[in-house]
Amino acid sequence: MSQTQGFLSRLVRVWGFARKELWSVLRQPRLIMTLVVGPFLILLIFGLGYTEQVQPFRTIIALESEEAQIAADVDDLAESFEPAIDLVGTTTDAEGALAQLEAGDIDLLIIAPDDALAALDRGERANFTVVHSEVDPILRRSIGLISTLSVDEINRRVLETLIGEIQEGSDEVEPPLSGLSAAASGLVDALQQGDEDEARQQREALESAITAAESQAPAGAFYEGVGQTLGIAAGGVLSEITTDLEGADPSNSDALENALAAQTKIIQLESQLNQAQDIDPALLVSPFGSEVQALNDVPDQPAIFYAPGVLMLLIQHLAVTFGALSLVRERAQGATEIFRVSPLSASEAMIGKYIAFVVIVGTVAAALSALMYAFGVPIADQLLLYSGTVLLVILASLGLGFVISGLSNTDSQAIQYAMIVLLVSIFFSGFIIPLDRLLEPVQAVSFLLPATYGISALQDVVFRATQPAFLLIAGLGLYTLAGAFASWL
Repeated sequence: MSQTQGFLSRLVRVWGFARKELWSVLRQPRLIMTLVVGPFLILLIFGLGYTEQVQPFRTIIALESEEAQIAADVDDLAESFEPAIDLVGTTTDAEGALAQLEAGDIDLLIIAPDDALAALDRGERANFTVVHSEVDPILRRSIGLISTLSVDEINRRVLETLIGEIQEGSDEVEPPLSGLSAAASGLVDALQQGDEDEARQQREALESAITAAESQAPAGAFYEGVGQTLGIAAGGVLSEITTDLEGADPSNSDALENALAAQTKIIQLESQLNQAQDIDPALLVSPFGSEVQALNDVPDQPAIFYAPGVLMLLIQHLAVTFGALSLVRERAQGATEIFRVSPLSASEAMIGKYIAFVVIVGTVAAALSALMYAFGVPIADQLLLYSGTVLLVILASLGLGFVISGLSNTDSQAIQYAMIVLLVSIFFSGFIIPLDRLLEPVQAVSFLLPATYGISALQDVVFRATQPAFLLIAGLGLYTLAGAFASWL
């Protein structure tokens, strides 16, 4: 019976201490407004005020002449450059466009090379010059990437035009190729029927057709290209057909075999020509595309991605602040000496503080989580893991706050230390910069913060719908035990 009474007495003392801490917070309405409404407003304003629409760079292309093909295709280029670039137009006055850039009327100026043909004749690349006045290093890198993509688009259009002209020139190949095909078919038919006179006539006709094909420059270039494609030795496909014809004399025993070999090569020529004429120039220039698939169905919105991180920072800051102020306030009021002579033990006092502050910070966390869910953050799928992670972060942060409280002599010192922890957390917890971009010695600072474990764990729970890594949960657990032990001392 005495053990039961002792246990109940402990519960009463713990609950009394927890109630004291709860009442000390609840009797301050302004503090409640600051702790609850303040974070609400922060998330609300952030969610409503953030826009994903990126303002395009207003751009002018400076050309040597308005007769340039780019000037004629400015509307198509403008559509291709969207949404990163807003192509205002083209001009031949580069100095005037530069003045517009300096005045802030445009964001980018793309200057075409002065004498591109001369540079190409020298075997040099003709470079476009991209001029900007941006000072933000992130935007400067974006401009470099956008500039590369823009010039690639111009190069692609040049190649499309060139291939289109080549395809139009392929019409000159069709008549001699038709003559080759007809003569080859006639030769094979005559040899199969054993008509030697007709075979000789068709063989002579095929030789004449080959001579006619070789006399046309565009056709000759086409045949040479097909020969390279088929792996035929130097001399071209027409030379190979001529060699087959030499063995297709009706007096030879393998005349039909050689004639069929020549006919096969001519059929391949026809197939290559049909492909060259039918394929879209844009497809030839850009034969491959890309399709991005994500394993996780996460809304592609930065506001949603950063919401769990904001929650972890706010929870950590609240818990650290409460813990840092609690012991300092009691020492300042002289309550510590009273507790020493009372039946209340240090462990009972700390348990009471943990209960009170977990209730307060947990209530704020629940309210903020409901707001996040309203904004579309998928927390309901793994609610148990989500709640457990938040609870561990609260406990670990309270332990850190109690340690700070033991090192502080005044309320102002405790608040300053809590603000330093918040400032360090913003930069080193993985909230802004991913942890893998920090050097390993610096990452040691990151893992001294409860928010570091909480942000990584919530990203697993909320966005990947998986259990957090064991090391993250173990880290929070050890952090909680270490903080509780240090505060008890």
